[in-house]
Amino acid sequence: MRFSLTLLIITCFSDFSLSQVVPDTTNITIDDKTIIVIDENPEELAVDTISVNPTVKKSSKTELTHFAGIDFGFCQLIDANGSFGRDTATDWLSLNGGRSVSWRWNIYEQKFRIYQDYVGVYTGLGIAFNNFTFSRNIDLTQNDEKGATYIAVDAAERKYSKNKLRTTVVQIPLMLEFNTSDNIKKSFSFSFGAIAGWAAFINSKQKWETNEGVFIRRNKDDFNINPFNVDLSARIGYRKASIFASYALTPLFSKNQGVAVFPVTFGIQLVQY
Repeated sequence: MRFSLTLLIITCFSDFSLSQVVPDTTNITIDDKTIIVIDENPEELAVDTISVNPTVKKSSKTELTHFAGIDFGFCQLIDANGSFGRDTATDWLSLNGGRSVSWRWNIYEQKFRIYQDYVGVYTGLGIAFNNFTFSRNIDLTQNDEKGATYIAVDAAERKYSKNKLRTTVVQIPLMLEFNTSDNIKKSFSFSFGAIAGWAAFINSKQKWETNEGVFIRRNKDDFNINPFNVDLSARIGYRKASIFASYALTPLFSKNQGVAVFPVTFGIQLVQY
């Protein structure tokens, strides 16, 4: 009788201790980490495990558009026949190819899907900084009869080390784009279309040196530059690297205000957003 009573007391005490040592718990999992919450009153606990996954996959709608970023290229002038050569009348427009550069800051892009991420149309906003560096020792000028023209400068009197026409153009593209994959790490891309532009700022910059020192002259004028222009453009890339080329459908100078030459620009994208 005494043994049975003792056994009953031990059993009850063990059950009470176990309930105190091993209370109900709640596991909260966040990625690869687990938080254990111990509840002192398990009868009121309704949730055993809560999983939180904050990872949100970035949309390939932006990853698979290849306009926004910084471009660097070279610009040249061709005539109406598609020739880079210059005749006697246009020889003054010969450019120093290595120093005629173009920077493009493509600020914003917006893509519209046609077929998933493989085919789409994009537009956006960019600014092009074009530098047409003359190889001839001339002053760019204009008159009422001939429009944009030049004045030859005697090199013995003033030899230019820099002589360039600079245009800052606000650009809006409308391009049809193709991607071979919806994975940016495996995708080849190709896009073509038109870029409309507005020449917001135009000026010339000249630098020369004499015995009296170094001189720099800036002249802000429109030089009869066509204020609005349209380019045909194409861009080919792999992953986030691409090359581009554009050809102006509108001449550099306004109609009947200078010789008919058309800017051509080609280069690479240095940074893609």
